[in-house]
Amino acid sequence: MSNSPNVIFKCKFDLAINHKDNKFQDSNYSRERQQDLNKMIDYFSNPKESAVNMIDYYRGALSGKKYNLVLENGNYATQTDIKKLKEDYSKYIQNSNLWKGIISFNNSYIYENISLKDLEQKFAKEILPKFLKYCGFKNIKDMSYVFAIHTKSKSGHIHIHFSFIEKKPNYISCNKKIKYRMRGKISEDEKNYLKRLVELTIEREKYYTPMLTKLNEDIDDLKSYFKPNEKNFILNDSENIFIEEKILKLGELLKQYRSYNDLPKKIKYNSIKNNDIGTEIKQLTKDIKKYFLSDKMSLLYETKNNIEKGLNDINLYFNRVNEDLNINEFVKGTTLVSNKKNYIDNYIYNAIVNHSLAKYNKIYNIVKSKKQYKKITIEDLIQEIAYQNSIKNNIINDKKRRKQILINYFNGNDLNTKFPSKYKMEKALKNINYEMEKASEEFSKLFNYDDKKM
Repeated sequence: MSNSPNVIFKCKFDLAINHKDNKFQDSNYSRERQQDLNKMIDYFSNPKESAVNMIDYYRGALSGKKYNLVLENGNYATQTDIKKLKEDYSKYIQNSNLWKGIISFNNSYIYENISLKDLEQKFAKEILPKFLKYCGFKNIKDMSYVFAIHTKSKSGHIHIHFSFIEKKPNYISCNKKIKYRMRGKISEDEKNYLKRLVELTIEREKYYTPMLTKLNEDIDDLKSYFKPNEKNFILNDSENIFIEEKILKLGELLKQYRSYNDLPKKIKYNSIKNNDIGTEIKQLTKDIKKYFLSDKMSLLYETKNNIEKGLNDINLYFNRVNEDLNINEFVKGTTLVSNKKNYIDNYIYNAIVNHSLAKYNKIYNIVKSKKQYKKITIEDLIQEIAYQNSIKNNIINDKKRRKQILINYFNGNDLNTKFPSKYKMEKALKNINYEMEKASEEFSKLFNYDDKKM
């Protein structure tokens, strides 16, 4: 390990499968190396570990970024790149050692002197090539290396995970011959060189190439939430920010879909066409559902079975109402209401009308009786909550939506006020059982009233 107050460097290696020192390895060694290699690439590329810059988020520059892995050319890897990397490295590790390193930084040292985007580019195009040359590798084109900047760790420090491997024999031996590097350990001298190279690059940025950013009034306003010497504007709760945007985006698209197709406000997930906007609506709905019911970060993860049971109970309840009261479809459909409680209320109101209880003070949001074969799904609830929320926030375009999300994020005192759309959706889904039981009680009270009047 080589360290300083600002930079810490650690490195380890795996010997090539065909390395002479591996001749006594057991038969599982090759398979374990392959599995370890895939896990390494998946871990490096995990987008949840990446740093999210406020300016990049606001401008929408992160919309096409699905993997956090940076390639030799400084670009982020695509799904095709990830697949090819795994295939190529599986071949390379037969005869080449695989080196893995971690460089960890004092956060203030990075924030005050260089942007993470600039650091990524310089690490790909300057730092690693110079380091590999120093380690004795002849041709950089015959090396493969990848890396990722992560921000999530127990210590909270920004750190770079990187690995490199020889595509073919590329090491200049002591007798000037080109062969694979047999020695796996990175020497202290090589470690110190990389550390000094990183520090020199950052210091050069500090004094000679300050970050140039095209600003506008919105960004200037949002920047005011950061310290004066902060250059990276890192958002520390990016996962919640992204789910917040997806909810609002879904609501906006649902509104557009209704308008473009000249539909009433009632809409069913399964009736959405597979055109451009319809496909995006379906994908967003699936993404949001996956987050709430599959991601362990969601508050609903442990109660997802209760949610499914609640939906099943609601649908059985609606069927029973239809059968018992023989509700006819005689009212004009207006809207699929914003949450299930109102939906249940609407069935109650239909029952009231059908049984001549029209003296009720105000009957509102009456909808067509739901067909018995149609079931309420989680997608229905998610779409409607998002739709109602988008109307309330009057979202118009991507930048305005992202600006509103950032303002809520900076001004909120807790998660509920920082991410109001996410909170409303979680609350609505968690309360399904409670609301269904409450509506059933109200339903019974209404018919007790009916008995007294007869």
